Amino acid sequence: MKLSRLILVVAAVFSLASCLEIKNTIIVNKDGTATVEETTLLGAQLAAMMAQGGGAGGPGEQLKGLVMDKAKAEERAKQLGEGVTVKSIEEVKSPDGKSGNKVTFVVADIRKLKFQPNSPDQKEKKAEEDMVFALEGGTLTVTNNSADKKGDKGDKPKKSAEELAQMKAQVAMMKPMFAGMRVTIDVKAAGGIASTDAAHANGDTVTFLDLQFDKLLDNVEAFGELMESGDGGMTMADAAKKFEKVEGIKLEGKKVVKIELK
Repeated sequence: MKLSRLILVVAAVFSLASCLEIKNTIIVNKDGTATVEETTLLGAQLAAMMAQGGGAGGPGEQLKGLVMDKAKAEERAKQLGEGVTVKSIEEVKSPDGKSGNKVTFVVADIRKLKFQPNSPDQKEKKAEEDMVFALEGGTLTVTNNSADKKGDKGDKPKKSAEELAQMKAQVAMMKPMFAGMRVTIDVKAAGGIASTDAAHANGDTVTFLDLQFDKLLDNVEAFGELMESGDGGMTMADAAKKFEKVEGIKLEGKKVVKIELK
């Protein structure tokens, strides 16, 4: 997924407000099979908003695109690639009171998986932005085809002191609404990882994206730059380097990541 489109997804999620957590986990077996787990958890306010609907294009309708029912899960399976099927849809609850569902997809061949994170409007996805996979022996190669692609609108001028002050005030007001809000994309090796050149690896898991809004909103300048970076001349690799020391942001900047499976 190109940085500009990733930021659009994040912006859409951010506009929904309240507590929301989206987890994407791709679990790869050494025999080439895999599962994809997509979990969406909502705080009480968002759950009520989804139940109420709110009309076409409203927040409730957007949420229904994220919390998949059977029909949307089947549609999502087709988008993920040939041989991908829906295994299960289960209700889940987190210790902090969020609720939602986890959809598990079975992938017959990891080499045919074409992954982009789920978003309210699946029709906007572009094939050239897919994350794709290759497996030879015990070497898993993950390619983010858009990691080196820039945004579509060129460089933007820096915000003025007045604009920064306004943004700081807005973020301070909004911060309580986004407690616990997080978006992640992980690739997990079912049998463990022997070695990897990924920037963010922990145990059997490689993290390609982790945005923790609680921590990110403590750094208003970084937050503003992140939200604007996709429209400017910044690639995913550029963003990963720029924000590598910012708490609350993990981005994998490499276009190609190698993972040696145990």
